[in-house]
Amino acid sequence: MQHERPKTASINMCTMVAALLLLTAAVSASGETESAWPVPTALPPHSWATVGNRVFIHGCKSSGLFNTSELALAARFPLLTVEKGQGEELPGYAEDKMAALAAQWHTASPRGWAIFYMNAHFNWGMYRMSKAVDSEPALWVRNSSGQACRAHGDPTFPQPTDGMLLFNMSNPDMRAIFVATAVNATQSGGRFSGVFVDGADSWGTAALAKLQSNRRPGTATRPFCDMSAASMADLARGNELLLMELQAALGSSRLVIAKDGGHFYNDSEYCNTEFLSDSYCSCYHCDVNAAALAETCHLQLQAAILAGTRGQVALMHGEVNTDASAGSLQQQFTFTLAAFLIAAADSSFFGFSDGWYFNGTRWHPEYDVPLGAPHGPAHFAGGVWTRGFAHAAVRLDVAGHTANITWGEGLNPHWSL
Repeated sequence: MQHERPKTASINMCTMVAALLLLTAAVSASGETESAWPVPTALPPHSWATVGNRVFIHGCKSSGLFNTSELALAARFPLLTVEKGQGEELPGYAEDKMAALAAQWHTASPRGWAIFYMNAHFNWGMYRMSKAVDSEPALWVRNSSGQACRAHGDPTFPQPTDGMLLFNMSNPDMRAIFVATAVNATQSGGRFSGVFVDGADSWGTAALAKLQSNRRPGTATRPFCDMSAASMADLARGNELLLMELQAALGSSRLVIAKDGGHFYNDSEYCNTEFLSDSYCSCYHCDVNAAALAETCHLQLQAAILAGTRGQVALMHGEVNTDASAGSLQQQFTFTLAAFLIAAADSSFFGFSDGWYFNGTRWHPEYDVPLGAPHGPAHFAGGVWTRGFAHAAVRLDVAGHTANITWGEGLNPHWSL
């Protein structure tokens, strides 16, 4: 997966947050507004007792199944998403290898929820379904000259040197193949409780809509999928229909997790769960003092709060930043965890890792500290977010990129540092 930071206009943060708080109140007061959004009728195991009761893993193990210590660690998380690279060093199809890992995980975590990974944009060759797509040209995205469009995805996963074919989700047959693969996963030995849809609005993102070239390391820039605005709109609508059809096929008791925030995270209009980009209030390699990062973080806080207010699941994933400005791993983790606690609802879950393979997974000591239910929603004043819990108090300054979490008994919900 590669992080596409949502493009945001320059905005006044105080104005935006004030509007957010008013909108949150309006959504809460309006049953009609809430009912317009799909909401899950079941949730993974969770509680406010500790942060560790609402954490998730998003990753895979390239060499195959977990060893004993890895399984013990993975079983501590109530929610596991198995990435496409699961067992990539071994023969076979991703569908089967992902199901095998999930089945193994369920032996140690019988109540946990496993989630099946799919990509709605790239025809990754490790899937069995990719062979059906390869053999049917009507399922491919084509440019204005009729040539098949190819592009590269996350370079940490194996892919053809000339790029992958792209799914034409405006074709109902393509959506049917995708949905059938997802349904089969929930009926497999992996007992998947939902599907993670990467590239959920891949043709609707501002970044991709404007993209007219695809630069590969060591090669010259080459044309990429030059097409009419109408064709791109058809593809964007196809992705929306895919999410709706997938949610209908899986039912409201299973999660359809939409990842990609090009529509300001409005892809959760079409399914019951939102994944807040690759890196929630964090990044892979960037200056943490940059104004753009603060704008993105506030946008993600807004999306998370609104999703939780509607009763939708929000998955907030922090990523290790390798930039010199990022500070220590503990500072990075604390900032992202604080951002989660500011926005968290009862249907919210948190993850933090270094990359997308299981070896980047850690169990942080904070996961075991008593937390308790929040005293209420977060407060925003003077550019700073604060929120109180039964056993913790949180302070988050997004623009200043500082955060504090104080753990203890009987903290005042309106405290300040």
